Amino acid sequence: MDSCRKFKLIASATIICVALAVLYVTKAFIVTILWSFLVAYLLYPLYAYLLRITKNKQVSALLTLFMVFAIFLICLIVVLDALTTEVAALMGSHYAPQDAINNFLIYASGVVGRYVPDASLYTEEVSKAFEDFAKRIIPDILSLAAGMLTEIATKTMIYIMQFLVAILLVYYLLIDGKNTLNTVTYLLPERELVLKFLDELKPIYHSLFNVYLITCLLIGAIAAIGFFLLGISYPLLWGIIIAIVALLPLIGANMVYTPMALYYLVIQEYTTGVAVLVFGVIFLTVIPDNIIRPRLAKQGASIHPVITILSFAAPLFVLGAVGIVVGPALYGFLLAVYRTNIRYEEEKAKEAAPEDREPMS
Repeated sequence: MDSCRKFKLIASATIICVALAVLYVTKAFIVTILWSFLVAYLLYPLYAYLLRITKNKQVSALLTLFMVFAIFLICLIVVLDALTTEVAALMGSHYAPQDAINNFLIYASGVVGRYVPDASLYTEEVSKAFEDFAKRIIPDILSLAAGMLTEIATKTMIYIMQFLVAILLVYYLLIDGKNTLNTVTYLLPERELVLKFLDELKPIYHSLFNVYLITCLLIGAIAAIGFFLLGISYPLLWGIIIAIVALLPLIGANMVYTPMALYYLVIQEYTTGVAVLVFGVIFLTVIPDNIIRPRLAKQGASIHPVITILSFAAPLFVLGAVGIVVGPALYGFLLAVYRTNIRYEEEKAKEAAPEDREPMS
């Protein structure tokens, strides 16, 4: 083995060891980095629009971050205001939760008594069992909440550092991300093939990330407006919750509006209950899935619904919340590789076709 080959092997081993060491010392921020890439990708259209107006990369990136932070702050204020109001109401009426439970049990026993013979004989036992269960579960819930608050308090400094790193990463990805990608593709050996791959990858990621997120935000906005018109308390808060829940595949907005409709039916507000259910089915499920999402997806790649569901749902059970980023990224990458290979083979076949049809002398 000559000295040049030895040097290359040693250099390669050194680079691999250093790369692994970098990953190890950065492991606390890996999730933050992944989320930063997703946020930068989603915010890039807004950044590009502001860049056409301001003609300044730094100003456009700062304006983009400021607008997102303002929206997040408004949502946080709405949630805290609703929580403060409800907690104050509960503190002012100590027996309100117990009274609500008792009233619900009385109403439920009355409904069951009309259809089940001798149901009244078991009402007292059921009520006592429910009260015992509530007495056991409430301390556990409070203990769990206290533990979560303690954990958050002990990791506050880490969360602050992760937040600052995320802001800086998003800022610099917006400014230099496109140039960095162009530089990397220029240095790769099969540049033409890589560009074809990126041409396939871009519409796939657009469909998986942009269309999915925009649809969820529109569902939340429609829910907030609809609940406001129906007279539901805290419509903006419910809109935010539905927008977040809509991100979860196989669950969606019906996880919120169905229990809400049942609640109003149970307390005998039948008109409101039916209105919430009809509004939810039509405007939060049927229209988004059959009109809004297909129209938004026209500009992106055609992706089978099964791939979309798997890319968002499966990684959640393995990786947790970060699976929303990693899952679609991996599935989209493999789908782009598959489509690039098909496109490459088709182009080769077209190039070979004229040679096969050469005129005979």
